[in-house]
Amino acid sequence: MNAKLPPSLWLPPTPPISAPQTLDAFDWKRTINDTYFDLNVSFRQPSQFSGYLQHAKLLDIGVSHYHANTVYYKRSLASNQSSHGNSNNRSDDSILITFPVTGSVRFAQKNRQLISNPGQFFIELSNLPYEFYHLQEVSLYVIKVPLALLSPQMGTIERQFARSLSIDEGAGRLLVFQIRQILELIQQHRLAALEIKILEQQLLNLIVLTLSAPKEVMMSSSSSIQSVHLKRIEHYVYLHLENPALTPAMVAAACHISVRYLHKLFAELPYSFSEWVKELRLKQANHILKTKSYVTIDEVAHRVGYGDQGYFARIYKQHFGYTPRDTSGTGTE
Repeated sequence: MNAKLPPSLWLPPTPPISAPQTLDAFDWKRTINDTYFDLNVSFRQPSQFSGYLQHAKLLDIGVSHYHANTVYYKRSLASNQSSHGNSNNRSDDSILITFPVTGSVRFAQKNRQLISNPGQFFIELSNLPYEFYHLQEVSLYVIKVPLALLSPQMGTIERQFARSLSIDEGAGRLLVFQIRQILELIQQHRLAALEIKILEQQLLNLIVLTLSAPKEVMMSSSSSIQSVHLKRIEHYVYLHLENPALTPAMVAAACHISVRYLHKLFAELPYSFSEWVKELRLKQANHILKTKSYVTIDEVAHRVGYGDQGYFARIYKQHFGYTPRDTSGTGTE
C-alpha cells in the first residue's frame, strides 16, 4: 500500500519529531487508559515491553503518535459502563480512528475482524466491546473524536466501523499529514487558544471528508450491496421519522427487501433496527430543539414520531442527560 503514497508522505519507522520518554508496562497501562478509553492491557513479556506515546489534546479532539512492541487490549462492557456511568447515555461516546504507520494491527468488534496495514485505517467505537492487538512493534497515528462532532457522518461510521479502509480515497492522506503537523506544532510552539481552535476545525473538516466516502480494502460485492441497501433504508427512515409506526415490515417493503434481510443487515451494526430508529428520532429532536425558535416540546415530539410528550421527555433525558426544555439554544414553551 505504501507504494501508492508520494515519498513526501511516507513515514519512517522512527518519528522525525523527538520521541517522548519510553514507558514500561506499568506506566503504559495508565497512559493508555488516560489517553483513550478504559482498557484491559496485557503484555506477552511485560519485563521486555517498551513504548512511547506522544499525545496532543486540542479542544475536544485528541491526536497521538503511538509506538510500542507487542500489546493486547480488551475493552469490555463493564469498562464501557464504568467510563460512562450509564451505558444507555451515548452523549459522551467517542470513536478512535487508527492509522498504522509501520507494522500491522488486528482488531475485532461486533463480529467483525480485520488486519490493518500502513496505507489503511479503521474506526473503533467506544460503546461496544472490542479486542485490539499487534504481534510486533508498530507505530500508529490515532485520533479520538467525540461522536457529537460527527452526527452527519453517523451513517457511515455505523456501516464502516471495524472495516479496513484505504487512505487513498478522499482526504485520508491529508489527514495523516495533518496529524503529524499538529503534533510537531504543539511540541515546538506554545499555541494560543485561537490557533488551537483553528487547528481543530481544520482537522475536523479533514475527518469529515475522509469519512464521507471511505473505500473498504478489498470490499466484496456482497459488502458493497449491503452498503447500498443500508443507505436506502437510512434515507427512507429519515424522511418518515414523523410516522410512529416505522416497523421493520414497512421499511423493508418500501426498500424492496425482506424483513429477514433487513434484520440481517443490522446484525453487524452497533444496535438493532428499532434501537437505530429511536436514535435517529432523538437526534432529529435534538437538532430541532437547538435550531428552531419558539417550538413546543409537544410539536417536536410529534415531528419525530412520539405522540406521548411525557414518554418522549423521559427517553430524551435518558439519552442526552438533560431534558428537552434544558436543551441549549431552544425557545421551547
